[in-house]
Amino acid sequence: MRILIAEDQTPIILALEKIIQSIYPTAKVDSSQTLNSALNQMVDSKYDLIISDLDFEEGKRFAVVKEAKSHKTPCIIYSLYYNKILTNKAKELKVAAYICKLGSLDDIEYAIKNYKKLNGYLCKATRIKQNSYTKSPLKKVYIRGREEELLQLVISGYTQKDISKMMGITHNSVRSYLRDIIKNNDSTLPQIIRNYLEWNHPK
Repeated sequence: MRILIAEDQTPIILALEKIIQSIYPTAKVDSSQTLNSALNQMVDSKYDLIISDLDFEEGKRFAVVKEAKSHKTPCIIYSLYYNKILTNKAKELKVAAYICKLGSLDDIEYAIKNYKKLNGYLCKATRIKQNSYTKSPLKKVYIRGREEELLQLVISGYTQKDISKMMGITHNSVRSYLRDIIKNNDSTLPQIIRNYLEWNHPK
């Protein structure tokens, strides 16, 4: 069995590799941290399963999924985003499962274990978040430079101390970035995160 992880965050790759090895001890696991290398690997090698993030390039978020479909290879999307535009696109492309990184690891474990019989499965976190939307209009989030990198790390669950180390900045700088994000968007951090995730639509 051979599996490709298309993901740009090393900690997530390592976590997925650990999960895969616990389920399929003899599986060969490859990984790719750029869109082009992922696509090239899929052309050069035959895979039994692809696990793909969507954060490689704006406008090309489903490129890995489309390539997997062209090879008739089952694909699991594992992403920070959970809005319906994305999940509907995933369903259209016949993905096995769409799992939100904000949910439980049990969801991705379930999808990896059962990918052969899944068809458009949405994890519990995605379903809950989609059903909890209000009718109030969403405000576009205004962030610039490294603020987006920092916000994504916050969404991924890293502590301010972790973010300081990962971004190579001081703890005070992390707090300053967060204050600026909150001030510039005139909202609470949870609402900013919700708006950010919902505004990241595919093109």
